Amino acid sequence: MWMSVLPQVLIACAVLILPGLIISVALRFRGFSALALAPALTVGVVVITSTLAPFLKVRFGLLPVAAVAAALSLLGLWAARFRPSGPAATGLNPLRVPDVRGDLAALAGAVIAGGLLAVHSVHLIGSPQAISQTYDAVFHLNSVRFALDTGQASSLTLGAMTGGGAYPAGWNAVATLVAMATGASVPLAVNITSIVLAAVFWPLGCLLLARSVVGGRPAALLAAGIAAASLGAFPLLMMDFGVLYPNLLAISVLPSSVALAAACAGLTPGLVRRDLASILALLLALAGLIVAHPTTFMAWLTWTLPMVVTLVWRSAAALRRKQARARSYVLRLALPVAGYAVAFDLLWTNLRPPPEASFWGPYQSIPKAIGEAVTISPDGLALAWLVAPLVFLGLWACFQDRWQRVWIAGVFALFTYLFVVVSGFTKSETRDFLTGVWYNDSYRIAALLPLVAVLLVAVGVDWAGRRILAMRGRSKAIELALDGSPRWGRAGTAAYRSVGIAAIVLAAIALGQQGGLELEVEQGSRNYRLAADSPLVSTDELQLMKRLPQTVPENALLIDNPYTGAALSYALGERKSAQLHVMSYVSPEVQRIYDSIGNVTTDASVCQAVRAANAYYILDFGPVEVHGGDHTPAGLRNLAANPGVQLIDSQGEAKLYKVTACGN
Repeated sequence: MWMSVLPQVLIACAVLILPGLIISVALRFRGFSALALAPALTVGVVVITSTLAPFLKVRFGLLPVAAVAAALSLLGLWAARFRPSGPAATGLNPLRVPDVRGDLAALAGAVIAGGLLAVHSVHLIGSPQAISQTYDAVFHLNSVRFALDTGQASSLTLGAMTGGGAYPAGWNAVATLVAMATGASVPLAVNITSIVLAAVFWPLGCLLLARSVVGGRPAALLAAGIAAASLGAFPLLMMDFGVLYPNLLAISVLPSSVALAAACAGLTPGLVRRDLASILALLLALAGLIVAHPTTFMAWLTWTLPMVVTLVWRSAAALRRKQARARSYVLRLALPVAGYAVAFDLLWTNLRPPPEASFWGPYQSIPKAIGEAVTISPDGLALAWLVAPLVFLGLWACFQDRWQRVWIAGVFALFTYLFVVVSGFTKSETRDFLTGVWYNDSYRIAALLPLVAVLLVAVGVDWAGRRILAMRGRSKAIELALDGSPRWGRAGTAAYRSVGIAAIVLAAIALGQQGGLELEVEQGSRNYRLAADSPLVSTDELQLMKRLPQTVPENALLIDNPYTGAALSYALGERKSAQLHVMSYVSPEVQRIYDSIGNVTTDASVCQAVRAANAYYILDFGPVEVHGGDHTPAGLRNLAANPGVQLIDSQGEAKLYKVTACGN
């Protein structure tokens, strides 16, 4: 079943990687770094293109994206000509230095993670044409159809679909581009996008960040790859809960933005060039990140806070030691740090959803919240048997080697604290201030824990590996364990090492797939199951919607209760619903129909509204709503007893009526 759509998956991979890859190569990133940066840069290209398209009066699509990518590549070639002067000119940027061994190890880690996550994503989704049976799926699927019909996927225009204002439409533009490139239906395009984000974007970003911190050490990079595919909290949780597709996109490119920030801050191995090309790469990645989802941009700010504190601490230490050039360095650092502090305060205070959208409350005690956070098993997921112990090893390692990586422990402490606050603290102004940025939603913060966990796994394995190798010459047992018997010769030793590495990798993969990941796949798959009692769209309802092109005129407007999933007639049945989201603005004419269609035979104003809106068809999916409750408008109750409407199609309890009292 999935093999039949493999060509479309490969096309989507190419479309979502090539624009960014061209730019990263133009900026003179090489090897694995160029490939791993490509997804974040592509998202930047897509959001810039989709935002500019309405102003340039062009339809969003492949050609405009290619044109913007080409223009930014030329800018990159120009920027890469400028080299830093002074001591930094001789430095080495780990994102730029060729390292074949490190490239191959990072690529191997990404391939392992990608393969595992692709399998899990397929198992979670089930069928290629399946839809998420969740509340937000109504808006997200309809938004892709809306963008395909209008040729616009801008954050400034997409909100018009529901009568609202600006909306961060990064994911919507990416999914629309996939639909355009592959010719897939809306559900298939959405599922392909999810698989690419989970199995390609996320592993590449994680390995890029791990490599920028631990260098090209194979053991650490392979461990990071396995860890990236061993946690249920991300990416699979974002394909399950909500459904939070924009968070899936934003968090999948977060690692690349963090890696660029760490490199520019000098917190990666070796000296780092702080040149114009690196700054442009970071800015483009951040442009994509903030439009993909502003809350994940706030997560990036949280990641960078320990980096800035580390820079300030180091500069203060240099001043105390009266090192040469320390004073001039501190003076150069003062203005950017002050600007960062002001920007952080303004953004943290103002870049947050409205209070009415941040209604989520705590669900557990503080001790239990601490336990879930430190074991990377949030929101009731089972313990991550492989990752959790290695996270503690990584935390220990952060305080070794002269505390060079202590900022990573600071990041872990921050996100652990935020999760404890959101899931364990009672509702208060303090809780709102700290976690209102993420809607006070434990799921959104839980999905941010895996990234720091993956990095700590890499740090811990790197530190342990270096210690073992350092003891190699002093311990015959360790030497025998690493190299085998000296009598085996060079070929025998190579074979022994290969078998040993393969055995360790396979064992780690097997252990990593247990616990929270296994549970999340099982839980998530329930939300994609199509059945007679599915909460959003049932088997009968889907069949009825598929017949809409034959039963309803193309320009007709369907009246329905969007809470029942009937609003998905637009994405699944190619006939527009009066409300394209569960909570949409409707015109006065449509509201009149909702309120009074039951009086259509006695109230002439109702027919006037029907004619004005061209709303002669009513889709009735019964009383079952996605979140329970009863939001059926007064006019849509007892349609079977309404003499002004006629049943023209039905499938089980799903019914399609035509208003006959108002003529044609």
